[in-house]
Amino acid sequence: MKIKFFLLPIFFISFFGISQSIELDKELGKENAISVEQTMGIYKDVKMTNYLRKVGDRLVSHLDKPLFTYQFNIVPNKSPNAFALPGGYIYITTGLLPLLANEDELACIIGHEIIHSNNRHSVQQLKRKILPSLLEIPGELLGVVNNNLGTLFNAPIKVSNKLLFASYGRKFETEADDEGIKLAAKTGYEPKAMLSALSRLSKTIEVATGNIEKKSYFNDHPFTPERTAAIEEIASNLSWEKAKPLTQNFLFEFDNILFGDNPNQGVIIDNKFLHPDLDFFIEFPTGWTIDNQTTNVGAYQPENKAAAFIFIENDNTSPQKASEIFTNNLSSKDKSKITGMESYTLNSNEGYLLTFKETVKSQTIFAYILWIQFNGKLFKLVGVGPSEYKDTLENISSSLRALNDKDKATIKISKVRIVKAKQGETLISLSKRVDNKLSIELTSVINSVTENEKLNKGTLIKVVKEQNYYLK
Repeated sequence: MKIKFFLLPIFFISFFGISQSIELDKELGKENAISVEQTMGIYKDVKMTNYLRKVGDRLVSHLDKPLFTYQFNIVPNKSPNAFALPGGYIYITTGLLPLLANEDELACIIGHEIIHSNNRHSVQQLKRKILPSLLEIPGELLGVVNNNLGTLFNAPIKVSNKLLFASYGRKFETEADDEGIKLAAKTGYEPKAMLSALSRLSKTIEVATGNIEKKSYFNDHPFTPERTAAIEEIASNLSWEKAKPLTQNFLFEFDNILFGDNPNQGVIIDNKFLHPDLDFFIEFPTGWTIDNQTTNVGAYQPENKAAAFIFIENDNTSPQKASEIFTNNLSSKDKSKITGMESYTLNSNEGYLLTFKETVKSQTIFAYILWIQFNGKLFKLVGVGPSEYKDTLENISSSLRALNDKDKATIKISKVRIVKAKQGETLISLSKRVDNKLSIELTSVINSVTENEKLNKGTLIKVVKEQNYYLK
C-alpha cells in the first residue's frame, strides 16, 4: 500500500534549542513509534518477530555502551527498507526480509540501524535543523499554508514523516557502516555480508524498476562504489570469530512472509479502494492519489485542491452523537465556521452531516464531515475543497457500499514460500511446477541463482505464491 506521509509539527518544535539528553531520544522515539504503528502497522507474526529480536538482542549485548532498551519489529510494507528511530526503535519491512540470504546479512543491516540510534544521529540532525520539513502542516493539502480549516483535521490525519526515513548525510552513513559491521563482527557475524546484502538489494531494485539503482536498501542510503569499497576495506581488516547462528534454517524463519501489500489493510485497484476485513468499497475520481493508512484511507486531487477521507469510529455511537462529541471539542473560532448541521441519508443508511466554510486568500473552502451507520460500523467521511468540488465529494460518499462477489474475487494475497528443487531443474521449470508468481528475473536475483542453472535436489528456492484472500 502506498503510504503518503503528512508531517506532524506539534511534538518536535518544543524540543528545538533544549538540552539534548537521551530523554529527548526516548520521547521522540516513543512518539514516532506510535506513528509507525498507526500508519504502517506492525507485522503480527510471533515466530518471525521473536527471531528478529533474538538477532537484535544478540547484537545489542555486544554494544559497548547501549544507551537504550532496544526494540525490534517488522512492519508490513513492500518497500525493501530498514530504519531506526531515536531511543532504540528498529524496524525491518516485510519487503526487505525475503531478499536476505542468511543471518549474517540480517545482522549487518540491524547493526547499521542500531548504530544510527545509539549514536543519536536523528537527534543530531534535528539540532542542526537538517529536517526543516518537520514544520510542514496538513494545510498544504489545500494549497494554503497554515490555514485554520486544516487544523480541524490534524487529529485524524497527523502522522510523522522525515524522522522515520531521515537522510543522515555522508558522515553519519559512513559511521553507521563502519561501526555497524564492526558490531556484527564482534558479535560473531561475517562483516562482508553487508556487501552481499547491498548487492542483492541493488539488483532487485534495478530489475523491479528497470532503472539502474542509485540508492541502496532504502531511499536515503546511497549505494555507491565508494561506499562498498569502504565497507570492503574495513571488513577485510577485522579480526573476528564466527559464532554459531541462532538458526540453521534461515530461509525457513521467514517462510510464508507477506509479499507486497497486505489486503487486510485494504487494497487499491485503479481508482477504487476495497477493504475485505471491514467489507466496504469506495470509489474516488480517476487521477486522484489514494493514500491507504492503518487508521484511514484518503484520496487527493492531483493539484491538492480537494481531498476525501474515510475513517471508522466507535461502533456504539450514533451519527448524531458522534457529531455532537466532535463539535463540543472544537474551539469557539472553529465552531463559528459551521454552516450546516443536519440528518443525512446515504444509500438508505442514516447519518449526520456537518458543513464548514472558510474563506482563505479570497477562496472559499468547504469541509464536509458525514457520520454514517454502515455494515454495523460507524463510518466518518471527510471531504475538503472549494465549492466546485462539492458534487465530486458527494459522489465519493455515494459510492460507499459493501463488497460483492466480483470485488472479493479480485482481492489476492501473496506470500514468499520456500520450495525444494528437483534434481536438474532450472528456475524456469521449477517456477512453472510450483506456479511461482514472481518474475524469473526477480526470482533469479533474490535467490542468487542464474535462470538456466541446473539445481541440485533439495536446493531451497524462494518463490511467491498467490491465492484469493478469502481462502487464506
